[in-house]
Amino acid sequence: CASSWLKVTPWGMRKLLNWVKTTYNDPEIFITENGVSEDGSSLEDEIRINYYRDYLSNVRDAMDDGVKVIGYTAWSLMDNFEWMRGYTEKFGLYYVDFESQNRTRVPKSSVEFFIEGDRNTLLGGYM
Repeated sequence: CASSWLKVTPWGMRKLLNWVKTTYNDPEIFITENGVSEDGSSLEDEIRINYYRDYLSNVRDAMDDGVKVIGYTAWSLMDNFEWMRGYTEKFGLYYVDFESQNRTRVPKSSVEFFIEGDRNTLLGGYM
């Protein structure tokens, strides 16, 4: 993880989702902006793939616990400007060449992780 402020704790996702279920009368939950940064030096973003695999596994476990997760979005679709870090931390599933006039976009390996259905497999057909 390239972000010193970001702590990767996939088990915390399940714990948090179950806490929300218990504390707030079992609401439907849509998870947004869940992701991890890398330094952007490679399109082979195994750290990101492992991050999503681990977090989605814990989301699935929470759903097996009865938590009503109705959606999930990754952060972020494309590398972007992070307010506190500028262009130094890359969260995107797509690399963006910010030096290019056209801002060329190239898929990283994590795109294949989602396209090939690993996300759906991990969520057991829930979504």
